[in-house]
Amino acid sequence: MIAAVSFLAVLLARAPGDVVAHLRGEPAEVEVGEPCRFVLEVEHAAGATVKLPEGDLVPDDSWVLLEPRKITHPTPTRTVASWTCLSLEAGERQLPAIRIDVGDADGVRKVDVDQGLLRVRPALAEGEDAPRPMRGFRAAPESSAGRGRLGLVGAAALVALLAGIFFWRRARRQSAPAPVPTALDRLAELQRIAAEDEEASRRVVYALSRLLRGSVDAFVREDRAALVDTDWMARIEPDERVPLGVRRGLARVLRDSERIKYALHAPTRFALTEMLADARSALEALAAAPVPAADPLQEEAA
Repeated sequence: MIAAVSFLAVLLARAPGDVVAHLRGEPAEVEVGEPCRFVLEVEHAAGATVKLPEGDLVPDDSWVLLEPRKITHPTPTRTVASWTCLSLEAGERQLPAIRIDVGDADGVRKVDVDQGLLRVRPALAEGEDAPRPMRGFRAAPESSAGRGRLGLVGAAALVALLAGIFFWRRARRQSAPAPVPTALDRLAELQRIAAEDEEASRRVVYALSRLLRGSVDAFVREDRAALVDTDWMARIEPDERVPLGVRRGLARVLRDSERIKYALHAPTRFALTEMLADARSALEALAAAPVPAADPLQEEAA
């Protein structure tokens, strides 16, 4: 959750049309042989295409791929890819360097992904250079050397068997998926930024309008990102699939944002607080509303 919120903070600083791509490991700290989930998040313009390079996307032979990558599109402007692997070496490990292709109306461009580090702890404690012996086995009597050697061989075989089972189960264990921030989570982050940085008010309004429009478009399964606010609102106002309270709240927020976005007007703290409150009411009502049935014509087109 913290990494996702930090990614949103970076997103607010980007100019419209820019692409932001970040790769992280979840969890950020694991042991040698413990599965780790790589998560690649790309924020881009609506309608853009994102193409990842071919291959397993692991840095080198000291990594083992456990699960192939999966690609999802939580919103029209967000693409998320994830895959699971484990490290065979300890230390501060650099995540793979990735360059992606992003295509839009201006063509296809190469984007370098910002990658973090993964801390891999060794399986042995500091100062140890061999696996720890199993507890509970007594030394063989000196008078029965042959029987003692047989017992040691049996103990070593048992240790090897238990170690094999341990690492096999670790390799099969899947790490819990990272929670994807909801629209209300992203709104809470905007409220925090607005409270801490008054100079960020116009950026907050831009991000707020994108958040509201993207949430409604996802709700009705229609991508209207190419429309300006007035044309977009003209489509939404008569759309009975969207609850009436949501439509009224959206109308107030987008109407108040016009002077801020297009006339370079800086909102007062009180006005921005009211816009954020209207946005929260609209998103809460949208989250509680039943999802409309899919349009058969849209499904055939898809």
